[in-house]
Amino acid sequence: MAKIKSTALQYLIYLLSKRDYSEVELRQKLISKEFETEEIDDAINQVQERNWQSDERFCSHFIRYRSQQGYGPNRLKFELKQKGIKDWLISQELENCEIDWFEQAEILFNKKRPINWDIKGKQKIWRYMLSRGFNNYHFSHLMELDYDE
Repeated sequence: MAKIKSTALQYLIYLLSKRDYSEVELRQKLISKEFETEEIDDAINQVQERNWQSDERFCSHFIRYRSQQGYGPNRLKFELKQKGIKDWLISQELENCEIDWFEQAEILFNKKRPINWDIKGKQKIWRYMLSRGFNNYHFSHLMELDYDE
């Protein structure tokens, strides 16, 4: 029995039923399935007109989800840029997200703080916090505390 090739719109509906995607991600998936450029544009326009795909909604959900996993604003900006989200939209959503980055940094800091609170331990947690996307002002005050017992 021969397989019937689905349309670009059907494929987008299938993808969007699973999770949110950015427009760029959807375009890449359709290109990899070798749909024609005109069909891709038409399908993406249709799902956006029906509000089934929205970069604003994707960005907002992504920020909320990844921040709960312990990632800071710098890491989120980087990841969202990779997903094709525009800089102005990233900035807007990070401003409006109402996440207390200081609180998020403190939670992660306390969870990952090394047992040995010597210079090497401090350097290790400093690098870790920066790699998770927090700015040094989000957690530098925590470095000053005396954790020796």
